[in-house]
Amino acid sequence: MSKRNSDSPHSNAAIQSSILSPGDAESPQKWIRVDRPFSLPGYVREALHKINDSGHVAYLVGGCVRDFILGREVKDYDLVTDAHPDLLCKLFPMAIDVGKAFGVIKVPTGAKPPLLEIATFRKDLEYTDYRRPQGVVFASPVEDASRRDFTMNGLFYDPKTSRILDCVGGVNDIQNKIIRAIGNPSVRFREDALRLLRAVRFKTRLGFALEPETAQAIRSRARLIAKVSAERIRDELTAMWTGPSPSEALELLSELGLLSVVLPEVEALKGVVQIPSYHPDEDVWFHLLKAVDFLAQQNPERSLTLSWAVVLHEVGKPIVAKQNIAPNFNGHELEAAKLVEKITQRLKLSGNDIQRVVMLVADHLKLKDVFQMREATLQRFLREDHFEELLALHRADACALDGNLAYYEFCSFRLAQLRQSAQMELPKLIDGRDLIQLGFSPGPMFSEILATVEDLTLEKKLSTKDEALEYVVKNFVN
Repeated sequence: MSKRNSDSPHSNAAIQSSILSPGDAESPQKWIRVDRPFSLPGYVREALHKINDSGHVAYLVGGCVRDFILGREVKDYDLVTDAHPDLLCKLFPMAIDVGKAFGVIKVPTGAKPPLLEIATFRKDLEYTDYRRPQGVVFASPVEDASRRDFTMNGLFYDPKTSRILDCVGGVNDIQNKIIRAIGNPSVRFREDALRLLRAVRFKTRLGFALEPETAQAIRSRARLIAKVSAERIRDELTAMWTGPSPSEALELLSELGLLSVVLPEVEALKGVVQIPSYHPDEDVWFHLLKAVDFLAQQNPERSLTLSWAVVLHEVGKPIVAKQNIAPNFNGHELEAAKLVEKITQRLKLSGNDIQRVVMLVADHLKLKDVFQMREATLQRFLREDHFEELLALHRADACALDGNLAYYEFCSFRLAQLRQSAQMELPKLIDGRDLIQLGFSPGPMFSEILATVEDLTLEKKLSTKDEALEYVVKNFVN
């Protein structure tokens, strides 16, 4: 079910390789001449000028250089320099210097993204917490490149000469679409275990291949991902689910032994017989892979709540299957909702996001009841805050199962009608103040009367305030 990213990067013909002459400082490292412009936002150019004017070099580094080579949109810029952090703080007095001990400051940009990271060339001391080194030693560009994660992210771009400094073979790997750890991959993953997930994200977003030794090191070190904070894991997984190939991400996470650590509830879908099954060789896992891909195709731009809901919407089926008391997995969505709340809390999604994902999973089969709903119930359902995302989830799930879109099309039509009539807000002919004037006291009867009047309004049996008041007097006043 996995599919490669269909984005075709721009031609790399504009990149010409050349070796530094023996007299150059970084010799024998490779400089690569670039004959197309690297367009930089004003705040980046200003920062580069400040550092250069102080007598120091400054390069762009990492993902922005990689994306420039690929012809992809550059969203984040990072700079690296030989200037000491103390000098950087003087050059940028508004900088956030909480990372200064590690040679990093963050400069407010007044733009998007809001912060520009500037780091001093460094090499890392020993890692003890699978995330950050005990300390750093300021060093050369070559040593700085050697501590980074993957060769494609270990490149420096010098805007003064329009050249790329490649100390790790990153340009060649980019051209060959290979993700390769710098140096010993096992060491790189032990230093920062989040790199295990980053490798999967890069592969599925860029359409690259994992270099075999790098892939094997991920398998060997997969259990280390449990050492990473829930927030960092959540953010990497969210980027995969909202990316172009979520099914490939799921398959690769499972193949590399990562899914059983970060989302064992999803790994448990393997081998669970899909009921009803329109393809005898499909289990619930295979159905999930199809569903996430249908969602990605139908909704290229989608929220994290919708993306998480489709990944987690079947996790109740193994529970129901073990109970062996519910044919056709009846009630699996309710079991899933309870489990999803625990999963999303574990991964520290925000309170609002947790509530939304749980609601989507709990209600994802509710569309199949729309033909039996009374009009007022249907109208309320269509006006639910999460209904549009629920509609998208139902559509992807149905396409992955049997292709029956009757419920989706009916609800889409009724929702369009509501929008055209500009009646998305629930109509209110009367409120509590009106009931008080009629002699009612706040209490359970209040809610019952207001709900009844609202139902009749939605069903077009009441249309004015006078009609509503008359109905209340006739039916609720003794």
